[in-house]
Amino acid sequence: MKRILFASARDPFSEVETRYPPLWPACLAAMLEKHLGSEAFDFHLLRGKFEDELASFNPDVVAISSVTQNFTIAKEYARAAKARGKPVIIGGPHITALPECLSAEMDVACIGEGEETFLELMRLYLDTPACAAPGTTDRGASRPNGLEQIRGIAYHDNGKLTRTPPRPQRPSLDDLPHPKRSLLGYGRRTYMVTSRGCPYRCVFCGSSRHWGKVRYASPEYVLDEIGELVEHGVRVIRFNDDTFTANKDRLKQIAGMIAAKGFHRQVKFSCWCRANTITPEVVDALKAMNMVAVVMGLESGSDRVLRYLKGPNVTVADNSRAINLLKDAGIQTSADFIIGSPDETEEEIMATYNFIKKSRLDFVTINVFSPLPGTPVWDTVAQKNLVSPDMDWRRLDFKFNSDEGSAIVLSEKLSYEQLRRLHRKFERLVFFKTLKALPRSPWIGELPKLVWRRLIGKAVRLARLR
Repeated sequence: MKRILFASARDPFSEVETRYPPLWPACLAAMLEKHLGSEAFDFHLLRGKFEDELASFNPDVVAISSVTQNFTIAKEYARAAKARGKPVIIGGPHITALPECLSAEMDVACIGEGEETFLELMRLYLDTPACAAPGTTDRGASRPNGLEQIRGIAYHDNGKLTRTPPRPQRPSLDDLPHPKRSLLGYGRRTYMVTSRGCPYRCVFCGSSRHWGKVRYASPEYVLDEIGELVEHGVRVIRFNDDTFTANKDRLKQIAGMIAAKGFHRQVKFSCWCRANTITPEVVDALKAMNMVAVVMGLESGSDRVLRYLKGPNVTVADNSRAINLLKDAGIQTSADFIIGSPDETEEEIMATYNFIKKSRLDFVTINVFSPLPGTPVWDTVAQKNLVSPDMDWRRLDFKFNSDEGSAIVLSEKLSYEQLRRLHRKFERLVFFKTLKALPRSPWIGELPKLVWRRLIGKAVRLARLR
């Protein structure tokens, strides 16, 4: 039996990052059990301090996943694991976009979709002797033979980064087993992912590049998973698809099936969507399935900036119309915005401020424009030597939470100080809108815990800055 430690590189003081346990370990574990049997593996999900759980669980393989801004944490995990002679496999959006970031302590990178790639890797590791003794730093001590035969990976070979041919995209998500939720624990609230990819190509987002062609799980597959969650006591489900409302016919089928099963009387749903997909027909479907909250990426109150960020198929008028349709239906409506695009002026940023102030939005999140790998913006700033594969990834700080002045700012019109001043102005507006929205929120019973966790996270960050 092989012991696998799954570790998400996350900021432990970020309420958003720690609200739910990560789903990817449950997806990989389910794939392994389906094809290799449950008796072949012992799985453990990292929940506390990495080095403590590494020592107590003593895994045969450490699997890490990371987004870009947390890749420094991922490297720290890899160093600790390698100091104990453990094989390290890294996956996730960051290493997929920049395989050259594979550090000396990381044995293999899974590029792109991970289920089949990880399955093939574990077949090799099942035939590999147990890990080297603690303290061993020989990277080759536990590396299996045959890596060159596996598609969709990267690894070091004699000091040179080697990439195998890309893995073909799995045509149907219905072929995948449902996540092994028992690894995570069910709880009262959780999230699902019912599609992979996005039909839109926002300049700041790497999702459509990461996943390629959009694929949707069938309504039947989705309902089967919802049924499992309801059976285990889940009462709040968030659809974490990039744009849950992108396929309107599928949305209507899912809504109808949820109502037919009576799940709409047992579960509150929420989702991400895009303003130009919101129509009266879509809102009716959302209401029929008891969708109580929606979050949209509205990004800007300036049409010119909005075209730069999201392309020509959405406008500020679309944003306003979507908000009003959802609010008229009694659905909590929240939105993300971005300030600090390269040629965005202070007047255009203030247009966003005024849009938020006058809108009926309940909750708002403000982000600072940041270059992420896998996006067109990254390629542009890399040519200017503003970013590199060996940079401190914490500098990609779209929340302005890092040390004063360290965040990378791409604005050509405003200084760091000017943008930070505007960001603080937005944060004050967000605070007052939040106070106004709290009493009518469908999550009012759960808000004290969420607010407390956010306050703790902010206090820790302030202490770090001192």
